[in-house]
Amino acid sequence: MKQSFQYLLIITLLVGLITSCNKTGDTPAVVVNTDTIKTVGGITSAYKDTVEATINKVNIKYSRTSQCYPSNEIFAFTGTATGLPTGATLNWDFGDGHAIKGASNGTTVGNIYQDAGAYTVTLTILDASNHSLSVTTVNVDAHGQQVTPHASFYAQIFDINYPNNYNFNANGSTVPRGHISNFNWVWGDGTTTSAATPDNTPHNFPQVATDKNYPVQLIVTSSEGCKDTAYVPVSIAAVYTNITGDFDAVQYDACKAEYFILKCNATNIPANAVYTWDFGDATGTPSGNPITHSFTYQNDYDVKLYVSVNGKIIYTTHKAVSAFGQNCRPRALFMQNVSFEDSSIVKWAVYSQANIPHGYFTGYAWYLDNVLIDNNINGTFETHTFQKGQTESKHTFQFIVTGNTGCRDTGTSTITVPIIGKYTY
Repeated sequence: MKQSFQYLLIITLLVGLITSCNKTGDTPAVVVNTDTIKTVGGITSAYKDTVEATINKVNIKYSRTSQCYPSNEIFAFTGTATGLPTGATLNWDFGDGHAIKGASNGTTVGNIYQDAGAYTVTLTILDASNHSLSVTTVNVDAHGQQVTPHASFYAQIFDINYPNNYNFNANGSTVPRGHISNFNWVWGDGTTTSAATPDNTPHNFPQVATDKNYPVQLIVTSSEGCKDTAYVPVSIAAVYTNITGDFDAVQYDACKAEYFILKCNATNIPANAVYTWDFGDATGTPSGNPITHSFTYQNDYDVKLYVSVNGKIIYTTHKAVSAFGQNCRPRALFMQNVSFEDSSIVKWAVYSQANIPHGYFTGYAWYLDNVLIDNNINGTFETHTFQKGQTESKHTFQFIVTGNTGCRDTGTSTITVPIIGKYTY
């Protein structure tokens, strides 16, 4: 009963589909291959690969549908013999455990092979009394069912310093039956790569001046000739190899309220670039070009500039910037007093009270009436004796201090020398 049902089902599907062979019988045991009808897909796809064998007076002709999805491979067999007696029947044994008995002469029957392999199909012709009239065999090669692969892959960058160098892995590709025999990569840049294994296929995409997506395709082929394609757009970041230069850092108001104006001088940077700065003083990473910045403390700062396009850094440069810092100007403060006096002379003493908020002193210079009297850095005080005369005289002390930044300050004081016989106080 099961064989009869299979016979009826397959006959229903196959009747009328064998249209590719209108051939006369060949000489015994000669096999002729034809392929004049193309597969159109599905279980009703046209039959192809028609084979016809004539042995003695028995002709066996068979063909198949495509084995690849969305089709299912189905074999159609037709047996024809001349001079058969009335009531003769044809019994088919397809070599895979399936059989159809009682078919009529010239009737098409079918079979579905689950597994790929070489099968021997036996056609036995019986008379009305079930006596064997002939036994004819033919060999068929079946691809089997579920032999269409599934393509899958992922990509990763080898080294972030080389954003155009990718590694591809297709070991997620599968096939239900058989194996994948070829992995063909179509990179989208005009090149291809064919590989026998799925793992670690490298590819260097062309370096581009702007970000670009390449439509990478993986075409996998199974051992039974079926194919599947996976498509993934791979984004390649722009590589700006012709950018040169760094930035200028110009100092202003160094001794009062120091600030810098920094401006990138690099060439070949795209117009839509963003400039981000790290001043090395833990004040954040602001953006701008040019940009103004003030350093609080005196130091040599490693200032870094990052140039980015669409959120990706395309160029980095840095240089040392020497800053004086804020409040680096020294104060030339000093005290003065009379250290000795009589009716004819008076001796004045001046004492340094200089200070510097940041840094250190590199120079002291004392002037009396615009004449240098001491430029010793250790000269923290000075004394000078004045002769009293017939008239009062005025004299000016100047104290000039220099910091290690080169900034200076001057302190000035005027004293009066009285006439002979009079005293300062």
